[in-house]
Amino acid sequence: MRCLVVEDDDILAGVLSDYLTGLGHDVTRAATIAAALHCLRTTKFDLLLLDYRLPDGISLPVSEYAAATCPNLRTILLTGSGVFPHGEAATIAPGIDWVLRKPVALADLGAIVDYAALDAQLHPVDCVS
Repeated sequence: MRCLVVEDDDILAGVLSDYLTGLGHDVTRAATIAAALHCLRTTKFDLLLLDYRLPDGISLPVSEYAAATCPNLRTILLTGSGVFPHGEAATIAPGIDWVLRKPVALADLGAIVDYAALDAQLHPVDCVS
């Protein structure tokens, strides 16, 4: 599965990337909204791991763009803040499939990634320009 990890903390981005690579996935990293949008415009991904707060703003426009152009792309929002405390991410940001709180438990991430991989087999990502 092709994964885009959008995280500005280089250490955490490395841990997430190494973990996903160890599970057999191809990983691309981005640290800003602008870089993430560029990646989404040029490469088809199956999974998006998206930090909520990035140096150039709140990252929800990235999930909105991904949902509009790649409807089957699965998105995991990573946050260290109290955003979406009652699971309302799907209502406020329809492109978000799951929310994981930092520090991220790799076992939890692995379970979601395994589910997303199965879903990607059933519903392949088909992006529009």
